[in-house]
Order: sequence, then C-alpha cells, then structure tokens
Amino acid sequence: MGPEETYKQKEQKLKEYESISKQQKGNDTELAYRDMNTRFLNAEREQLETTDSKRLNAVMEAHKQQKLKIEAAWHKNTTEKMKDLKQRAPKKGSEKTAEYYAGYSMKELEVFLKNNDRGGNSDEYNAVATDLELLNRVMDSADAREGMGLLLRLKESCDNYLKSRSPFSSSGKIRKAIIAQVSIKVNAELDRQRDDYANTQKTTLAAMQEEASEEKVTTAFKAHHNLMYQVLNGNMTLTPEEMEKLDSDMEEVLDELGKQKVDADQSKTLSTKFFNALGWAGNEPRLAGNISSALKTSPHGRKLYHTINPLSIYNEDGKVVSREKDALVPTAQLAGIGGKRMYYGIGRIGKGCYTAAASDSSDQNDEAARQDSWKYGQNEGAVLMTMMLNEHARIISWMDMAKKKEDLQAKFPKVFKYLFKADPPTGSGFEDYLTMMAALYGYNTIVYNEKPGVDYLTTTDRKALTMDRDLFIRTKRDGDYDFGDLIDMKEAEDAKHGKKNGKKNEEE
Repeated sequence: MGPEETYKQKEQKLKEYESISKQQKGNDTELAYRDMNTRFLNAEREQLETTDSKRLNAVMEAHKQQKLKIEAAWHKNTTEKMKDLKQRAPKKGSEKTAEYYAGYSMKELEVFLKNNDRGGNSDEYNAVATDLELLNRVMDSADAREGMGLLLRLKESCDNYLKSRSPFSSSGKIRKAIIAQVSIKVNAELDRQRDDYANTQKTTLAAMQEEASEEKVTTAFKAHHNLMYQVLNGNMTLTPEEMEKLDSDMEEVLDELGKQKVDADQSKTLSTKFFNALGWAGNEPRLAGNISSALKTSPHGRKLYHTINPLSIYNEDGKVVSREKDALVPTAQLAGIGGKRMYYGIGRIGKGCYTAAASDSSDQNDEAARQDSWKYGQNEGAVLMTMMLNEHARIISWMDMAKKKEDLQAKFPKVFKYLFKADPPTGSGFEDYLTMMAALYGYNTIVYNEKPGVDYLTTTDRKALTMDRDLFIRTKRDGDYDFGDLIDMKEAEDAKHGKKNGKKNEEE
C-alpha cells in the first residue's frame, strides 16, 4: 500500500492482509481498513469516479454504515480489556499526556484507541486506529521485512492527526496523548530498523569477504536482499553513492552465491541457489482436506491446477530410453514431503511452480484452466494437483512486474544485469530470471493472462500454497484416472523415518 501504488495494487495487497486476519483467532472484529482508512477510501473513490461513477455514492454510503457498526463493536469488545489495562496504569502522570502510555505495548495502545468512543470517530483518528490494527495483525504472521512499510503508513497517519488537533476538552487531550505515544514508539522502531538493515548489510559483507562459507554467504545474501527490499519499496532512502555501493556489494554476494551447491533433485541454476538461500525453497506448503471451503479466505480466490509428467529416464549417452511409471516422486517433492526443497525449472514468467487458474470465478473458466493444465500431462502416470494461494501469497501481475523490472534496472543496474545473465531466457519470450527480480520487491507469485478466461501463475515460495490432498493420476492416455492422497503420502513418509504423531499440516 505504498504511495505510488494504483488502486488495483492497493486492493490486491489489502486482500492479502485480510487473508492473514481471517486466519487468526480471537480478533474483536474483521480488519477495518477497507471501510475506515482514508488512504484506501480515497483511492477507491478516485477509481470509481473514473470507472463507475454511478456506484460511487452507494459504495461510500455502505462504507459509512459499516464504519458505525465497527466503531460500536470496537467499543463493546474492548471494555473488559480496558479494565485490565487501567488496573496497571502508572502511579504518576496524567492520562492526558503521552508519558502516561509509555509502558503499554502497541497492541495495548490499539485497545485504548478502539475503546475511546466519542459517538463517531474522525477520519484522521480512524486512519491511525486502522493502520495500527493492520500492523499488529499482519506482523503476527508476515515476514519481518513488511513491517517498515506498515510503520511508515502508521507514522503518516499519526502525523496527520497530531498536526490537525489542538484539543481543549479532557477527552480530546486523552485521544491526542494516546496517538502521541503511538507516534513515539513508531518513530523509535523505524530508527531501530533503519540502523539494523544498514549495519547488518555491512557486517555480513565483511564476514563473507573474510570467509566465504555457505553459512556466511547465505547470511550476507539475506541481509543484502532485506536492504534492497526496503529501498526498492520506498521505505528507505540512500544517497546515490550508497545506492551504487549496495549495487556492487550485492553483485559480489550473488557471485559467491552462484558457487553454492544445490540438492541432487534440484536444478543447477542461480534461481535455485537464490531461493535456497532466501529460505523459500525449504518452506513447506499447507496440505488441506478440502480447499474449496477455504477459497473464501484466499487473496486470489481461484483454484490452481498443476500437472507433472513422469520423469524421463536417460542412458549413459544422455538419450531418453523410458519414463518413470508415474510422477508421484516429483509430486511429493513439490509438496515438501520428506523435507525436500522445491525444484525450480525453466520459466516463461520466471522459474517456480507453474499453475493454471480461471481469470474469474466462473465454473466454465475453472474447468478450462483444469483442462489447460492437464494438457501438460498426456503420459500415463501424470499427476494433476489442485491448490490455492493462501495468506502468505504476495501477488503481482506480469504487467506490473514489467514496470518493476525497469525500476530495478534503473536503481541497481549491476544486480539487474547479473540476474539476467545468470538465468537467461531459455526460449523465445521466456524470462527465467523474473521471479528473482520479483522476490527483491517481496513478491512470491506472478500472474500472467495469456488467453481469455485462463491465467498462468508462477509461485516461488511453497508457504504461499495450500494443496488439496486429492491427486488425479492418469492411467490411460484417453483420460482414465486413479487417485492419490498427499496427506497419506506424508504420513507414510513420516512413519518410514520413525516420526510419531507427525504433524498433518491439514485444514479441514
């Protein structure tokens, strides 16, 4: 939800954050950002004025009514929590001063804001409350890198409120004091994170230069990746000299990363080494009993289909002599069964796990996507997997990624050139390097619309995938099927290695 994002991009990011919130238990209300945050509401208003002005008044009125319901629920649901918080209030100081709230955490300050009801909150007040709610919920589940961007949004809202208020009443002074303390904590955390990202990049580079062990190269890579993520997303500003230095330093780290070994069942490409070091290749997907019931919580909201053909068997001369009887071994690898890391093969929109999905919610296009995926598994023993994107997905369209690619080339030309040359296009129109570039911005999934009704996606972090346990296994070329079960396969693998009561990682 950066300052230069389009409404469509803000909407996609919000869906991802709403998906995180819906997975959490014990929240007092649903995430209120969509109905009460002026940053999002203003973007939506501008979008509707351009594309659907007839609906504008109705949509804004619906947000207004929802706002009143949420504010009432906030006040009601935080009453008991407020009693507990006030019982351990400081012995000195006035509740009209920011100092009074210094001992409370950000989550506790959220309770203070939600409970302080004056019969209708201002837009500026609710901007602070919803940005704080968003930060607290998202950072319970998201990657730590995402925190700085959310803190900056919260800082902006705090600044807007504090500049616009000079209260005379006691209740007004209390509200301003709470937000002043939120602002103090936010600014302190931003300073801490800026220093940490910059210092960690320098110290890990020095350690790698002294000894280029796998551990130190990996640590340096993550530190450089984290700093570049913040810069590319506009969360940190470097001088031109610092930008050039970071570009050269990351190039040096990538050069050492390229010397790393990969697993026997992984491709020997920079993408594999990149995502191994980042940790995404080792993340496991979620295995589910029925993903249809979970689709409503998905930030993408469509079933994904992935097909694997049986692997070819080669002779000593490198010629294909036969095929494996089925594709269950690579299927298990993709599902993370046995702790195996992900395979990154060639890619038209970057290396990763390729899936087909309907471009809308129609059953007709869903079946078209399923059949489109099956065409890549014509041999007997081919496996069709069904999955969806979950709350860990960070999604970008291929069109938007094309602009990010230009941005990367302008800001970090050496890194751009290195990634392009290390994993060059493997075919006409292919961009094998693209998912590495997307990862520098924090995205793990790219969506590409190639044909009417069907989208292609590539995902690089299995944690973003929820896989249906049911597998379709082709038994004849004319389309007869057998069935497999991912959760049964996982339990059998765990039993084979003596794991008792292994975690099913199952969602019913």
